[in-house]
Amino acid sequence: MADDVSGGSDGGPPSFPGGGGPAPPAPPAPPSYPDASSISFPPPPTSFDTPTGVPYASWGIRLGGYLIDIVIFAVVLIVLYIPLRHAHTLVLHTMARRGQRRHNISGVPFLITAVLYMAYSTFLCGGRKGQTIGMMAVGVRAVRDGTLSGLGYGRAFGRALLEQLLRLVTGVIFIVGIIWLLDMLFPLWDKKRQTLHDKATGTVVIRSRAAG
Repeated sequence: MADDVSGGSDGGPPSFPGGGGPAPPAPPAPPSYPDASSISFPPPPTSFDTPTGVPYASWGIRLGGYLIDIVIFAVVLIVLYIPLRHAHTLVLHTMARRGQRRHNISGVPFLITAVLYMAYSTFLCGGRKGQTIGMMAVGVRAVRDGTLSGLGYGRAFGRALLEQLLRLVTGVIFIVGIIWLLDMLFPLWDKKRQTLHDKATGTVVIRSRAAG
């Protein structure tokens, strides 16, 4: 039986039945990819947690502790103000409208209260617990940034001094009052929930117990 494939008359390539050429090679198989459902990714880091996973205290929680301490020292101020309001040292002149009498009050009760608050914050935040009474009530404590160790009395004093200076001059110099307000609101957008006086002294406030 004659072969189906025969050479061309001019010695060219062989001819195939039906006049067709050789079959084209099959296309390569597409690359295989892993199923997306089988790929696992690590969870994203929590922005407001310390490297050890302890959460920084939120602005609202810090505000709650701060207000408790303020109420305590408001009582102290009232107790001091009643007997010392007419002292002739550090006299403060009040603003008066036309036709009204201007009153003078002593700044001594305010100064004593500020000094007592600094001592209170220094000894309690610088101690083993790192907490004022207000901070104990809301479950937060002040520690060093980075190491999360205790502040110590020196760092606690610097923190209390800077905070108190900003507060004392609020009513005297408008621009500094704005800085104090910025200091108090800074934890709202700061990654570590720090105030400006926290940043200046290298401290942070963290949760000392789980939120209830």
